[in-house]
Amino acid sequence: MSFLSEKALFFWDWRWLTTALVFLLSYLVVRFYHKVSKYPKGPFPLPVVGNLLELRNTKELYKAANNWSQKFGDPITLWMGEKPMVVLNTHKLVKEAFIERRHEFAGRFSTKMAELQRQGNHNIMFEDYNPTWKTLRKLALTAVRKYAVSDSLENLSCEVVDAYVDSLKEGPNIVDSRAPFMYMLYNIIGMSVYGAKFDKESPELTKMQAINKIFFELAPNGLPSDIVPWLGLLYRGREKKIEILFKEFLDKLDGLYKRAVKSYVPGKIENFTHSMLAARDEAIEQEKNDAQYLTEANMVQIIMDIFGAATDTSLGELQWLCLTMTRKPEIQERIKEEIERNLGQVRPGMQDRGKLPYTVACLLETLRMYPIVPLGLPHNTTCNTEVGGQFIPKDTGIFYNIYTMNRDPQLWPEPEVFRPERFLDPVTGKVNQELLPQLMSFGLGPRTCPGEKLAHVDMFYVLVRFMQRVSCSAPAGKSDTPIAAINSNLFLTPAEQDIVLTRVY
Repeated sequence: MSFLSEKALFFWDWRWLTTALVFLLSYLVVRFYHKVSKYPKGPFPLPVVGNLLELRNTKELYKAANNWSQKFGDPITLWMGEKPMVVLNTHKLVKEAFIERRHEFAGRFSTKMAELQRQGNHNIMFEDYNPTWKTLRKLALTAVRKYAVSDSLENLSCEVVDAYVDSLKEGPNIVDSRAPFMYMLYNIIGMSVYGAKFDKESPELTKMQAINKIFFELAPNGLPSDIVPWLGLLYRGREKKIEILFKEFLDKLDGLYKRAVKSYVPGKIENFTHSMLAARDEAIEQEKNDAQYLTEANMVQIIMDIFGAATDTSLGELQWLCLTMTRKPEIQERIKEEIERNLGQVRPGMQDRGKLPYTVACLLETLRMYPIVPLGLPHNTTCNTEVGGQFIPKDTGIFYNIYTMNRDPQLWPEPEVFRPERFLDPVTGKVNQELLPQLMSFGLGPRTCPGEKLAHVDMFYVLVRFMQRVSCSAPAGKSDTPIAAINSNLFLTPAEQDIVLTRVY
């Protein structure tokens, strides 16, 4: 074969490869946009990267999603690479999806973060919608309902608050606004779940606080591979650090669980772990099918779900409320006046909630304005379905915009104003129960947060006793400074900022 013939053949092969590559890319692009056409509208996505280029500079996705819904209608679709995430932004659509079509929207969107927590076991928070999840949730909710109204939780909460306040020096104490509530709630959990008490210098408490802080520094928006798996390769170093943090935290909880198991005596319930063990023994004794799911590993996961969810919410909300009171001292004054008038220095009990409607309203208003997970934990569709007249294919991730719904001016007049009075009946002065279904902070439907009842109880006891014992204010020159949140699209918690605590009793 001549040189010219070989050269011609080379160019022919190259043209063929180029043509094939162009055809392949064209096919992939057409296939991608054909897929896009099946979903609700949203910002225009690009092949491979979807909306990631647009989202990388977005700091508050829950606000951006609402803005897009004003432009494209509701719901909208955001493309995380080639993976669609549908966002519901109105109470009407969330009610349709999570109540009227509850079984079709009750799946759980799978993420790397969830797998790290589950460690191959089963839990409530990240388990998909299946018989295992239903059994574990039923068991946990039964235990929570019994424990949340117990005298032991009431007494423990007040004792923990007293221990923290007693450790403060006389006069003003400048502290990180997160520190007091982390100490209190971790101790309430440690004692009520495992029978373990932490002092302020406890190595276990210090370690868990450090893990919590590092986690939010490394992954304020979750893991990159949660949404786009191939991004895990680009951020492998960060993801490896998160894996180590999860293992360390789970090892701590596993050690506390085993300590509680050793102290368990059938018929003698001293903490929540004992309640779960008693439920397991009952299931085994009665040969219920539930028993097969109550393995030691699953028990650890369930307890972490319930009390982790309740603690994260309670901690964040109490921190928001305390910071709000440093900017609006009249709110603190009214809470204190109501407590003094009805309780004095008597420790609060569950029966006192009705006597302190304004205090309860302040907690509800904080939940409304500052949902800790503003887009909720993502659901997944279990089958082809629809919402708002829009087709949604099976296995589609679903966000629901709690932040936007809790600030919907049609439901909440002057939604940007912190106004606890909105939850009070103007005639009776009591909490208006009719407004509570509009409050979406704990979700709706089968996937409602299992720690909701516990969070409400914890926050009430801690806030009331805390207000009986201390006054909080802003550091000098900070009373007019806006309250800063952490830089996250997925979590709405305050950034590090100080408060001043002064003992009054």
